[in-house]
Amino acid sequence: MIFPEIKKILNGSMAVIASTFSTLVIAAEEGAIVVQKTLPHTGSEQLIKMVFGLLFVLMMIFLLAFLFKKYIGSNLIVNTSLKTIAGVSVGQKERVVLVQIGERQILVGVSPGQVNILYTLEKGEEVSVKDETSKYSFSEKFKQSMTQLEKK
Repeated sequence: MIFPEIKKILNGSMAVIASTFSTLVIAAEEGAIVVQKTLPHTGSEQLIKMVFGLLFVLMMIFLLAFLFKKYIGSNLIVNTSLKTIAGVSVGQKERVVLVQIGERQILVGVSPGQVNILYTLEKGEEVSVKDETSKYSFSEKFKQSMTQLEKK
């Protein structure tokens, strides 16, 4: 006897739920139509525009980096008071370098992770290094090496 009352309540609530659900479905379909109308179509024209825009931005970045390096970056690094006069490798990763700082010359040992002062030259002890590599041109060096190979 209670069942018919529950059946009536359920039928009434089902009608309300069905009408609400159908309203939600219709609203969702209308919303989907609106979204489809507002989304841009990504065709080949849009893809080409996007690629050219990306290439333009990358070209601008490289151009600005080149201009910065050429005009501004080089002025920040130049230091005329510090010069490397000579250097020689004494091991696989170790070097001995003669550095001139202003009027002083310092012999420095350089290895990965550390730099040690080996000797400080006084004003009278200054060393001048002759650049023997620029004495001969490439053709002269090539001729010398060829004659040495022929002798062997």
